[in-house]
Amino acid sequence: MSTPGPGPQQAAAAEKEEIRVLFVGGDEGDVSLFRALLEGDRPRFVVDHVSSLPQAFERLERNQADVLVLDVGEGHTEALTGLSQTRVRHPLVPVVVLADTDHAGLANRALEAGARGYLVRCALSQGFVVWSLLHAIRNQRIFVELNIARERARQLATYDQLTGLANRSLFADRLDQAVSSARRNRHTLAVLFIDLDHFKLVNDTLGHVAGDALLRSTAQRIGSCLRKSDTGARLGGDEFAVLVTHLSSPSDAEQIAEKLLDLIRKPVRLRTGDRVVSASIGIATFPHHGTDAEALLKASDSAMYHAKSAGRDRYAVYAEDMYEEASDRTSLEYRLRDALEGGELALHYQPVVDVVRGRVVGAEALIRWRHPELGLVLPAEFLRIAEDSNLIIPIGEWVIRTACEQAAAWQEMGHKGFRIAVNVSPQQFQPDDFVTRVNEVLEDTGLRPESLELELTERSLLHDTRRTLAQFSALKRLGVRISIDDFGTGYSALAYLKQLPVDVLKIDQSFIRALTTDPADATITQTVVQLARALNLATIGEGVETVEQMQLLASFGCSRMQGFLFGEATDATSFEYLLTAPNFWWMADDEDAAGAPTL
Repeated sequence: MSTPGPGPQQAAAAEKEEIRVLFVGGDEGDVSLFRALLEGDRPRFVVDHVSSLPQAFERLERNQADVLVLDVGEGHTEALTGLSQTRVRHPLVPVVVLADTDHAGLANRALEAGARGYLVRCALSQGFVVWSLLHAIRNQRIFVELNIARERARQLATYDQLTGLANRSLFADRLDQAVSSARRNRHTLAVLFIDLDHFKLVNDTLGHVAGDALLRSTAQRIGSCLRKSDTGARLGGDEFAVLVTHLSSPSDAEQIAEKLLDLIRKPVRLRTGDRVVSASIGIATFPHHGTDAEALLKASDSAMYHAKSAGRDRYAVYAEDMYEEASDRTSLEYRLRDALEGGELALHYQPVVDVVRGRVVGAEALIRWRHPELGLVLPAEFLRIAEDSNLIIPIGEWVIRTACEQAAAWQEMGHKGFRIAVNVSPQQFQPDDFVTRVNEVLEDTGLRPESLELELTERSLLHDTRRTLAQFSALKRLGVRISIDDFGTGYSALAYLKQLPVDVLKIDQSFIRALTTDPADATITQTVVQLARALNLATIGEGVETVEQMQLLASFGCSRMQGFLFGEATDATSFEYLLTAPNFWWMADDEDAAGAPTL
């Protein structure tokens, strides 16, 4: 074996001024010879000696060596086994083998076992020993860096960089393997497709930094539910998936879904304050809902959309009709994108009546979609799709503008006190430019701000109360009125109701429906009216359908109402009849109102 000199490049391979060499095996004579060969100024070699690998491992645990010299002597097999153990337990420390003979077979076996150099006892020279040690250190460094680069490349290719969960590619691969194993061993597995509810609203209102923080928090919570045999993944955006293997029964997946929902809905601490989000989860199991990876993903995705359409913050187990439902939903979304520009959307107006005066004093604007093929599509069928696809922003702005234009026109006809109410979605309400856009609409249409009443549901006020308060205050400075719709269904808004600059509470129709037959609903309704009066707020009773309901509401002190008793939502032309008609029948002359109930 040749003995090249160290040279300046080899000497420069060691960055340390002092290199610690741990000599393993041999005797003190061998160690003394090695020390003599390594004498020099740069770099300085410090040679220590242990007689066995267990002792060497103790030193390496304490980081007391930069390079290991393993004297294999005559016990080649045992020594090379020890070399393999060293490579596994301490992969960062290079090993140079010292053998008795220049044996090509032994040298190859040593290198295959992980050695970075091979020295022969009878052919040692200072230059070659120094070169071998420095070369081993340099090669080990290169080897480690290459492994780190390979691992980094593998991570980039198979793991989501934001959350650390598996990405779509790795998840699909593991799902394929799990399905194959489940098929062979007759196991049950489940795929849970998870989508955060209204996540885009977080990005749009709080920014992508907050959105990323929310995604990382969600990923951690998902990970905390998993066993080592399970896989959690981020498929993209705010979509996650979980693969659960070896289930004892399909119902186990539902228990996991419940746990995930509970974890996800816990408040997340963001820089803007605590934020509460929920998720919709779809469940598909093998072999019940699919026998391959693609079918299971499609089924769980369809079930997730069913959970969203059922109200969000829940899970749904796949059923046969869900795939068609998801397909119809996608088709409806594409059609809805064209509906606004195509003039297919229209507003209907439901009268708001002052029962004391017997006059229409305002209206609630309600959107309708008249599709050329589907006919009349009700809001319940497309507004949720609009919210999920963010189409609610342009559609909502169109509703406000159209309603204000119509209200201004009716005021021009002489109905000066007329007020128009418009429902506002949380996604539409939260963006920073919402108040600015409302002001632009009022200026463009000429409608006085106090003639516009924006309605938000009580439940929508329970998230991000700081921003809600800021938006409410800005609208009040503008002069716009604010009402809380469906009041009494949100349960926790009472705690901060007094902080919000609200003008009107709309009593939910679920209380009005049994007002005259259920004493509890009557008590709740009367309490809401009294609460509103104490806070100097107006009230409107929704869903009034009978004279008895109207009379009882009026006796509580609620004089403004809407419902089928006074008229259904109708187009602008038909609504004008109500505006120009004489007083309602209960306000007519005595001879015209014979037999009619009185307030």
